[in-house]
Amino acid sequence: MIRAFIGFGSNLGNGRELVQSAWNRLAVPEKLVPVQLSSLYITQAVGMVSQFPFTNAVGMVETAYTPTELLHRLLTVEKEHGRRRDVSAVGYQDRSLDLDLLYFGGVVCNTSELSLPHPHIFGRLFVLAPLAEIAPDFQDPVTGLTVKEMARRLVSRIERGDVDPQPVFRIEQAAATARQPEIQGDAAFK
Repeated sequence: MIRAFIGFGSNLGNGRELVQSAWNRLAVPEKLVPVQLSSLYITQAVGMVSQFPFTNAVGMVETAYTPTELLHRLLTVEKEHGRRRDVSAVGYQDRSLDLDLLYFGGVVCNTSELSLPHPHIFGRLFVLAPLAEIAPDFQDPVTGLTVKEMARRLVSRIERGDVDPQPVFRIEQAAATARQPEIQGDAAFK
């Protein structure tokens, strides 16, 4: 079986319940085994305008599926959780559930249907923070950088002002630390 990483996001409905339900729904006997789900994180929208915050997480799975088969499984679980894709809409949209295939072992591919690794990982702290929680030493097959190093580099770019701020809070900490996005600090990735 191959180890893969999946990004979870939700900003419509109860994000906690939707992410947990999707995680529980992923399993397929002898084909897909959920291994570990990160903590849940609250984030603001990145790359789109929305009044609704996102609930994000990253899950590690082991699978006998091909990358395309896994992608289709993710799309099925999204649909089961109310995801409707408006093909006429421009850009990102609010969504009940978004499942992104981030990594599939060391596979590198770029087809009309699937790009691996996910092309936006390097600029999204809402992906790198939970991924660093469960797999800090996983190496990106293109750059050779560990997840922890990619997160550090993104935090440095944010701190220099090269990239817009991306406050990321673990759900357990969001209410208590709403003034300070401690995940953005470099100490979170040491």
